[in-house]
Amino acid sequence: MKSSLILTLSAISLLTACDGGNGITESKDGDNGGDGPGPGTGNGETLDITLANAMLVTNVSYQAALSSGALAGFSTGTGLLADEPGGISKLDRSLAISNKVGNATANLILPDISENCLEGGMSTFSGQIADPVNPLDPLTLTPGDSFNIFYEACDDGFSVIDGNLFYEVNVFNGDLTSGLYSLTRTATFTDFQVTTDEDELVSNGDVTVRIDTRQFPYLEVEVSGNSLSVDGTTSAVVMTNFVSLHAQTGVEPFPYTQSSSGTLNSTLLSGIVSYATPVDFEGSDLDYPDVGEFLVTGSNSSSRLTAIDNVNVRIEIDTDGNGTTDETIDTTWAALEGS
Repeated sequence: MKSSLILTLSAISLLTACDGGNGITESKDGDNGGDGPGPGTGNGETLDITLANAMLVTNVSYQAALSSGALAGFSTGTGLLADEPGGISKLDRSLAISNKVGNATANLILPDISENCLEGGMSTFSGQIADPVNPLDPLTLTPGDSFNIFYEACDDGFSVIDGNLFYEVNVFNGDLTSGLYSLTRTATFTDFQVTTDEDELVSNGDVTVRIDTRQFPYLEVEVSGNSLSVDGTTSAVVMTNFVSLHAQTGVEPFPYTQSSSGTLNSTLLSGIVSYATPVDFEGSDLDYPDVGEFLVTGSNSSSRLTAIDNVNVRIEIDTDGNGTTDETIDTTWAALEGS
C-alpha cells in the first residue's frame, strides 16, 4: 500500500492519496454531482443519499473526518504522515510532533527564528508573548500569546508549503520543557498553499487545536472549527462546525480511539451532508478501526458505516429516512477507500 499524505492543515477537509492508495481522488462516475470538480463547492442543497452514491458519500465523508483529525501537525509547524490504511499516526510519531510543538514554541519566544526545510526552502517563526520568561521557571505560555509562521517554498519531501500561519494561545497548563502540557490554540489560514505531486491546495479559515500530553504515554488531540475551505485543482471542500478527537496510548499494541462530527460540502458530491460517530472508532497501531460506527446524514436519508473488524466493514443505507435499512453492503476498508 502506498503512503498517503494527510495534508495536515491544508487538506483539512480532504485526504489526498497516491495512486492506488488511500483517500479521495477525483470524482467517480455516478451520482456524484455534475460536471467534475473545480474551485468552489458542490450543490448547496442537502444531498439525497441513494443506493448508487452511498459508497462514495461514505468514503468522502469518512476521509474528511480523518483528515480533520490530522490538523494538529501543521497548526504547530509540523506535518503528519500516515503510512498505513487507517490514516492514523502511531503514537511515537504523534509524540514526536508534540515535542516539536514544545520546542518550536520555546524557540518562538525569540523573534524571527528561521529554519531550513528538509528538501529546500525555509520557515520563519516569530511571536509576541504577554510576559517575559524567567529561564529558572518552567516554560509556560499565557492566553493571548501569538505566533506567526511564514513558509517560503518549504519542501518537507512530500509537499511544498507557501504562506502564512498565525495562531494564538487560548489556554495553557503544564511545562513545555518537560513536554507535559495541555495547550489550546487557534490557528488562522489565509491563502495557505500546499503543493504535492497530486494536487495544489489553498486553505482559508481557522481551526482550534487542543493537545494534551500530561498523561504520557497517553496523547489526546482535539481539532474543531467553524468554517474551513480548501480549494484544489481536482476538488474543493468546505467543512463547517466540525470537531475531531483522537487519543492514543504509546504502549503496544498502540490502541487509539477517534470520534468526529461536522458538515461537509464537497465538489465530489452533489450536495451537503452531515457526519458523526455514534460509536467511537477504536483500533490499534496504524490499522483500520475494528470497532465503531460512522453515520452520514443527507436529506431524509443516511448511510451508516460499521467496523466489523480491521479488514471488513458494513454499510447500511436508509434512502427514505424511515429508520429502516433499505440495502446493506458488506465490503472492506480497502474497497471502501477505492470507491
